[in-house]
Amino acid sequence: VNTRDRVVGSVSSGNAAKRRAAQTLTVDAATAEVIGALALRAVDCILLRGPAVARRVYDAVELRSYIDADLLVSPHHVIKAEGALAAIGFTPLADDGDLGRHRPVHAREWQRGIVSVDLHRRVAGCTAPDDVTWQTFYEYSELINIAGASARIPSSAALALIVALHAAHNGPRMPKPLADLARALERFDDATWDEASQLAERVDAMPAFAAGLRLLPAGVARAPRVAPTIDVALRSSGAPPLSLGLDWLLRTRGFREKAALVRHVVLPPSGALRTWRPLARRGRTGLIAAYASHPFWLIGHTIPSLRAVMRARQQHP
Repeated sequence: VNTRDRVVGSVSSGNAAKRRAAQTLTVDAATAEVIGALALRAVDCILLRGPAVARRVYDAVELRSYIDADLLVSPHHVIKAEGALAAIGFTPLADDGDLGRHRPVHAREWQRGIVSVDLHRRVAGCTAPDDVTWQTFYEYSELINIAGASARIPSSAALALIVALHAAHNGPRMPKPLADLARALERFDDATWDEASQLAERVDAMPAFAAGLRLLPAGVARAPRVAPTIDVALRSSGAPPLSLGLDWLLRTRGFREKAALVRHVVLPPSGALRTWRPLARRGRTGLIAAYASHPFWLIGHTIPSLRAVMRARQQHP
């Protein structure tokens, strides 16, 4: 590589870093605004990742960028929280009812311009009742300042649990959750991970916690000896994107309910398609293209996804 190529590459890399830093500051400012809007309606929230991960497991001089805000609220305050988001110009990615027949989602995405807020009523991987999960993470949280707002973030032990659950939820194909988990395994001591394991047991998240840790060699020794559920096994193995939907179809009882779910998948509402397919989020043109390509997307993913489901069911009956 000649000198000119190195200089051009360095400038390009520098510009990309500046863009990521600017986007992170934009998200921080919007997060502070959202937290303020929630506070006006007496809604507490916990900032699950983003700045929490950046401050606890990365050095101050390092840039750990993020493109959205993940906010956990009490299940009793979800409607009030949605009203607060709507009042400051955010709109939901999917309308009410678009995902009604599908497996439950742990968060609902709201957008305003380039900023997204994932409003969580539960944490992926936690199967305890939502109010138990909320109370647990609220007890294990601390206040920090973000863009002038007082924001609540998970304690070190709670964050250790969250990064492991996030890695299990996204599987081996997503590098950022694995990078966060690797940093957490380096930074947090044995006592912190022991406490994280206790929290996982409290919120019924042991299968996902163990599966997330097993994704990295450094985490295997810390992983509890717990077998994954089928859902966790599919996610943590990086199974094809339709596999979770097929597993949900197999779990659905009754011919009519199964038929209605199939119709909903073959001809999905626009909000459901935007949730599944990034292409559908690119304005009207992207949505039309996503609908046009949807039959081919289903055909291409059905057989590999069905194989993954059958394999998971055999391994974890």
